[in-house]
Amino acid sequence: MTQYLLYFLVFLFGYVTCKTFYFLSSTKKSIKLIQLSQVVGLLVITKGLENFHYSKYYRLALMQENKASQQNIDAFTRSFNDEVSQYKEKAIKTMIDSHGSFFDQLVEFNDWESAMTYLERNKDVAREFLTGN
Repeated sequence: MTQYLLYFLVFLFGYVTCKTFYFLSSTKKSIKLIQLSQVVGLLVITKGLENFHYSKYYRLALMQENKASQQNIDAFTRSFNDEVSQYKEKAIKTMIDSHGSFFDQLVEFNDWESAMTYLERNKDVAREFLTGN
């Protein structure tokens, strides 16, 4: 009888040990995945803003070509800058809020400037993502 109890305890110990290591491994992979998704998300946002700025300069060139008044050009520029600022704030807020309370300590940024600092620190990861290596 003691022998079967020992077998059961050894099995139980092995099972719990396996589950513990699996949990730790899964947690580590989840953290890496979240960090990668943050970098990729910020990269997508910055690429979108880059294209948005190209469209701004194209629109300004068209306005100047069509001899728009300086007042209209200034109004367009102010409107554009306001839109970009709102987009940045909303994008970062949405990204932070999407982590939920369980993973909120994994977010290392809280505004646009700190997000760009985070992206700069992880530029090698971003470069690997872009090049496909």
